[in-house]
Amino acid sequence: MATSVNIPYSQYSVKKAARRHFQINYQPNTRKKIDPNLKRDLQPGWLLPYVAQVDRLLWGRWDYWAECQAMPEHAYNRLKMEPALALMEGRPINPLPSFVVEQTLPDEPIPPISWEFSESVIAMLERTLEAIPNSGSWRSWGSCWDYIRYFLAWTMYGFGHPKQPELPPEPRHCEGCSMRLYQLFDVGIMLLYPEDYWGRLIPEISSKSSQQAKGFYPTPLVISSLMADITAGTEDSRTKSFYESCVGTGSAMLAMSNHCLTGIGQDIDPLVVECALFQMFLYAPWLAVPIWWLGNTDLVVGNSLSTEAPVSVNSKYWYEAWGVDVNLVKPQPAPVRSKVSQQPTPVPIEELPPDPKVVELLNNATPPKPGKQLDLFDLSSFVNSSKKKQSSPR
Repeated sequence: MATSVNIPYSQYSVKKAARRHFQINYQPNTRKKIDPNLKRDLQPGWLLPYVAQVDRLLWGRWDYWAECQAMPEHAYNRLKMEPALALMEGRPINPLPSFVVEQTLPDEPIPPISWEFSESVIAMLERTLEAIPNSGSWRSWGSCWDYIRYFLAWTMYGFGHPKQPELPPEPRHCEGCSMRLYQLFDVGIMLLYPEDYWGRLIPEISSKSSQQAKGFYPTPLVISSLMADITAGTEDSRTKSFYESCVGTGSAMLAMSNHCLTGIGQDIDPLVVECALFQMFLYAPWLAVPIWWLGNTDLVVGNSLSTEAPVSVNSKYWYEAWGVDVNLVKPQPAPVRSKVSQQPTPVPIEELPPDPKVVELLNNATPPKPGKQLDLFDLSSFVNSSKKKQSSPR
């Protein structure tokens, strides 16, 4: 009997039915009492597995990210041979040969995410932020931005972002707020109703003069989605990169994540860039954790109208955590997989000739160290277990 293997992100009708089921039956516990004595030893990245599990059921975006990260062994060998082949053939070096792209990208397109606003998510975020101060409101003048920064840093630690390797210190007069956030923050409902929620909250708590000074006027996600669909068209745009000069809380990048696996966003305000990164961990994982062999993915802070170099708040930290150095001549092994066995095997990498041009071209495709990356998110078990579970007779 023939057997078909259905990978999770391809089951669009099943996921749509699951989302509909939970939207009808999921009731947020708005009266949940906080246990003041609760203690949990939160480790870096503790929240990310929950995000991936819920996403697997509703959207399949993290499954797709994991597939894109695992390059087949023969494709990786071809990538290593490109400098020598280009030299022998007398042509410029192609940092991303078409063979590598064809053999590594999944056969399925990017699993689309549908944007749907919910007041329940806003209410959950309000309750969560309200739990930070021991007294008073989180919207109190002058303190609300500190509370938002703390919440974003706390979630970055939960996502395992290398920029936040330790739990952030609790703000003054907010003792115990980490455990209160742990009990109230509901990542499930945010995944059930994806939307640019920070793009709605921040204008509410900003004065008109503050908005004018920073120039923050968020584009509604429905408009960003229309613009992204028109820009991408009907062709396969997965390996194409885009640049958003006024990224804000990430509306345009979130919309483009339905079409592209790489993109760079820039803004002059560090806070809104952090908000964008938070939402990318939920809805666009390839923009939060770059696909190593594609590159061209980052969030940077700086004035896009000046010549001053912007500062990375995302990719720089991943590359450092993965052991990628711009001065490295010898890349590190990559997580790879065989198209037949699906079992990842390390690939020995011989030392490259110390040609500065070759090194510069290969830096964009330098893979991370498997050990450190897999500690955060086990690509091999994540991909293989999902495929085994989805195998069924036709």
